[in-house]
Amino acid sequence: MNTLSSIRLCLLAGLPPILAIVPDIVLLAAAADRLPDPLATHFGADGADGFTGRVPAIFVSAGLGAGLAIVFAATLLIGVRRGTPLRRADSAADPIRLLVGTSWGVGGFVGVIMLAATIANLDVPDPAQVTLSGWAFAIAALAGLVLGAAGWIAAPASPVTTAAPAPAEPLAIGRTERVSWSRRAASPWMLMTGVVAVLMGVVLGFVAQPLTGILLALSGVLLVHLALVRVVVDQRGLTVGTGPLGLPRWRLRPADITEVSAEDISPLRYGGYGIRLIPGATAVVLRAGPGIVVTRRSGRRFAVSVDDAETGAGVLAGVVARAD
Repeated sequence: MNTLSSIRLCLLAGLPPILAIVPDIVLLAAAADRLPDPLATHFGADGADGFTGRVPAIFVSAGLGAGLAIVFAATLLIGVRRGTPLRRADSAADPIRLLVGTSWGVGGFVGVIMLAATIANLDVPDPAQVTLSGWAFAIAALAGLVLGAAGWIAAPASPVTTAAPAPAEPLAIGRTERVSWSRRAASPWMLMTGVVAVLMGVVLGFVAQPLTGILLALSGVLLVHLALVRVVVDQRGLTVGTGPLGLPRWRLRPADITEVSAEDISPLRYGGYGIRLIPGATAVVLRAGPGIVVTRRSGRRFAVSVDDAETGAGVLAGVVARAD
């Protein structure tokens, strides 16, 4: 990817969430005299249960749009920074179009919901009386689907590589020999983000919104858990477990494996970081770089990012060859 195309892709992925939030920001500023202070900004089954001041609400909207833009644009930029082909010829998944379409869809959904919530506050003397109709969510979902499809069409197709990665060279293993290879992998940025989310959730829970704080803290704990992975190769095949407890866990037995390779894994190819489920593949991606990729007898692939992937793939290929 050259610089111009990288800029174009980042704009395609980053601008829509920002543009989608602009109508809400404009309404908050232009109709300030018609809005209560604070506004109802969070709604439960019984109506409004969360409130934000008019001026802070503008910054919340702007921060949400900018945050989504940064996440999508950065993910796309990291994925194409080396110009690595992003889609195999035998794969129907198109990561660039998927990410851009998701950015447009999420931006549209969030933008409509934020705008609907602000409209619901217009000319209401008591924000506690504000309700958000279920139609707002239906319209937001429809807008997200339409914009997501438009983003898919607008985005360029991912580059295709016609050359499949070479299978790993099997390690020679005797019939009575036992082998074992293991590595731990971690994502520093996921760990840091998770810890920050937990701390923010605790503070928010005590100072303002207990339920929101609890949900934010739990999200942080989950992120920290998913940021740790252990990969084991032995006579049982490939085992991948996340977090201190190793759950969720995937175990691929030698009889279920047809091919093993060590590849340079791009998060964009699999739709981002973390546990990814895409057409034709399951992946545990903590970072860009080396990883083990396994093709199962069903044709579905499993990928995990881990250091020293060539050695691990060779040991696994040896285990599979001995099982045949």
